[in-house]
Amino acid sequence: MSANNSSSNSSVTLERNGPTYGISFTRAQADILIRKYLNETIISFECIDMGYNNLIFFINTQENTQQYVIKIGGRYWNKIKTEAEVKALELLSKHTTIPVPKILAYSSDRNNEFGVEWILMTRLSGQNMSLVCKTQKLSLNAKKSIIRDLADFISQMHFKIPRFDKIGALMINGQIGTDLNQLGPWSTYEQFIQTRVQAEKKILNEDITFSSVKDSMLDAIDRFEKIQLPIFSNLPFVFSHGDLDFQNILISINDLELPRITGIVDWEWAGSFPCSEEYFTSYNYFLDDDKEIRIYFLNELEKRNILTPRTIEHFSLLEKINQFVTNLAPWDLTDLVNPDYLIVNKRLEQSSSIVLSALNELDICTKKE
Repeated sequence: MSANNSSSNSSVTLERNGPTYGISFTRAQADILIRKYLNETIISFECIDMGYNNLIFFINTQENTQQYVIKIGGRYWNKIKTEAEVKALELLSKHTTIPVPKILAYSSDRNNEFGVEWILMTRLSGQNMSLVCKTQKLSLNAKKSIIRDLADFISQMHFKIPRFDKIGALMINGQIGTDLNQLGPWSTYEQFIQTRVQAEKKILNEDITFSSVKDSMLDAIDRFEKIQLPIFSNLPFVFSHGDLDFQNILISINDLELPRITGIVDWEWAGSFPCSEEYFTSYNYFLDDDKEIRIYFLNELEKRNILTPRTIEHFSLLEKINQFVTNLAPWDLTDLVNPDYLIVNKRLEQSSSIVLSALNELDICTKKE
């Protein structure tokens, strides 16, 4: 997720009061936490300027060569995001060989001594792939090496972790609960979409940022609800990371022609979701690359019996439904610091255009079926 959105016709940058707005955690607090839960002494405390939903700190201690991470939860979520990540890492460690952090301690109750939700975990080796890609261009062979590892790990997520019969985020008791927006859980894909559309409708009615497009968007929702969509009965629910792109992948860089994945991090969005959703929330780096890399990625997934956009039934319809829902009231236009700029209207026009285009295509496609 990005906190900033800008228009090519404007130098103005939209700013949000994002998830970490008003959230803080100090070295003194870290000293107390590390002493209490590890009985160790901090010798370095580094704030990592990469998190949007959380504050991230890297910790070194005097007593141990093992490095640590303290992750401080953002203000939008109460308990659910912290516990979803903790439970996801527990399942991954139990059922897979995917390299993930080890949870050492956590608190999902912000009424603790630090006033924030936090997770203390081990730090994995390797370099963040997004940072590597900013400084050097990965070769075709390097990308294929990473893809093979990634496909192996996705296969383990889909087939090694027991499947659930509901859609939603993981709860600490191992059941499926609401998603991080506190919607759900759902038993069917149809319920999943209907609830999300109603949630977007509520935002349109209540947030003045969307006042200029509210009527047209509400009309679009009325039209959408009249469309006779097929029953998506062959859409399995799988364990998903929820945000598995290159910013959450760590790689070795000893041999840049044959890099390997050394870790996958940030499992807070993990849960049980329709397999199609992965292609809307993850893998952008590999899907948006040149045609050869996209085809190689899909081939490697299909070799492992993982459903892809080429094999998921009604995928084109599912893609249009996702475009429709996510553009009704885009999250990045909520809680703006400066909502009155012309750039907001330009973004709203773009979203409206996507919504209407998706709606028209859904209309045409469903009438053909």
